[in-house]
Amino acid sequence: MKRRKTGRRGFAVMMALCFMLTAVFGQNRIRASFAVNDKTYDLTDFEDYMDSEGFPESYKPYLRNMHEAHPEWVFKAVHTGISWDELIENERNKPGDVKNLIYGSYYYPHYNWRSTEVGYDWETDTYYSYDGYVWYAASDEILAYYMDPRTYLYEEYVFAFEALSYQEGFQNINGIEAILNGTFMYKTNAVGSKKNYSSIMLAAAKKYGVSAYHIASRIRQEMGTEPGVAALGNSSSYPGIFNYYNIGAYDSPDGNAILNGLRYAAGSGSYGRPWNTVSKSIMGGTEYIAGSFIGEGQDTIYTQKFNVTNQSCLYYNQYMSNIQAPASEANSQYWAYADNDLLDSSIVFKIPVYKNMPSEAVEKPDDSGSPNNWLSSLSVKKNEDTEKTYKLSSEFSGDVKSYSVTVPKSLDKVYISTSTVNENASVSGDGWVSIPDSTNNIKIVVTAQNGNKRVYKLKITKKTTTEEPTEEPTDQPTEEPTEEPTDEPSTDEPTEEPTEEPTEEPVIIHKGDLSGDGKINALDIILVQRLIVGLDNLTD
Repeated sequence: MKRRKTGRRGFAVMMALCFMLTAVFGQNRIRASFAVNDKTYDLTDFEDYMDSEGFPESYKPYLRNMHEAHPEWVFKAVHTGISWDELIENERNKPGDVKNLIYGSYYYPHYNWRSTEVGYDWETDTYYSYDGYVWYAASDEILAYYMDPRTYLYEEYVFAFEALSYQEGFQNINGIEAILNGTFMYKTNAVGSKKNYSSIMLAAAKKYGVSAYHIASRIRQEMGTEPGVAALGNSSSYPGIFNYYNIGAYDSPDGNAILNGLRYAAGSGSYGRPWNTVSKSIMGGTEYIAGSFIGEGQDTIYTQKFNVTNQSCLYYNQYMSNIQAPASEANSQYWAYADNDLLDSSIVFKIPVYKNMPSEAVEKPDDSGSPNNWLSSLSVKKNEDTEKTYKLSSEFSGDVKSYSVTVPKSLDKVYISTSTVNENASVSGDGWVSIPDSTNNIKIVVTAQNGNKRVYKLKITKKTTTEEPTEEPTDQPTEEPTEEPTDEPSTDEPTEEPTEEPTEEPVIIHKGDLSGDGKINALDIILVQRLIVGLDNLTD
């Protein structure tokens, strides 16, 4: 049976903001490195088990630590058959195929986690959002970090790999309420219902065989701490319609993802739609997840984000575009188990394994500011204050890194003027530069706020003839001078302009004007008649 592609979905940006900042950005609890404890464990059987599962050596230190703390936990290796390079190539953002987004706001811009290959203009230092105004294409580096299974092999985050089936006796109302704590759904009746949210979620878990804690974590991720139109059913465009999973909320640059989801919820024909009650939304959404994801082999939070198990549509049919969602949802589920003293239960974790993985876990990129290291201008001048510059070999453009210029042979230094695209970038190698040789190779290094460097090369050649190179006004760099240079040496004395002799005004002659009064009239006719009859004679 051919799978129906669900496409990418958007997020309730403002509603989920508080939760995401706490769970992901504020606490930053995913550790970027791991020190293996030198303590010797009596784990002979577990060592054999890890070997039988085919876990890579780089996974084992993490698994040993968790096994020591929770010996009832079961770790299953999922051999995807996919190489690491293939995985990155198929998941990385490309023009026209942006499937992985990263959050970025005014206070938490995360510039160094945003892609500069997609949705970015280097010349203007402008990022373009893909859902609302705070979701941007994720960089390859931050994507690799969140795709590496070893990122999650800690007690608080391994729940990204928890098998998402309902476990009778282990998942209960108290655990659901622990996840919902701090939100509008905590110990509260659903909108328009006499049932509280947790009881509806537990009923959905039992009916469709989906982890109750996964349902609660996913809905919390989507709805956030404060209710919006999808939770309240008060959208002016789709009144009385609910969508607690934000299903169908496709990413939209104009921020209409939530309305896209409500449009889907208002439809009919599947999953109990239209979802005109909270219960129908939660029940129908759970059925959708069970059939479209869990039933298709995407039965962990990780594989719902990064589809490496559903062979019919690898790398697509991905529930969310937020690459940090698996971490925040996993952390939420961990605390549901911890708050209910259920961490020592028998829990199954299905952990992906890729071929030819890096020998060590991918490190989290520094969140260290803008990566822009481009120049916006470059010019060579005789003096710092002059507006005239020597003509470069080509008109300056930030993406071109090599230029040449010719200067007078009499100069022993020049002033190199630069400016950067991003105000936080720094430049070295500009300013006053000595040019002792006939040919001088200058390197101008631009260092971005995040530390990335870009080198511009400038070849300065001294003119070998007596003809001096032309300086150009800075505001007209490509305009050629109108006068040809001369071989005459210049002097400091001003030259006198030649004095022109005054000239007489030209005399204007009108044919037939015999009287010379500048007009042809009756007087001229009389004079002509007198000439004809011989009364007057012609003169010079």
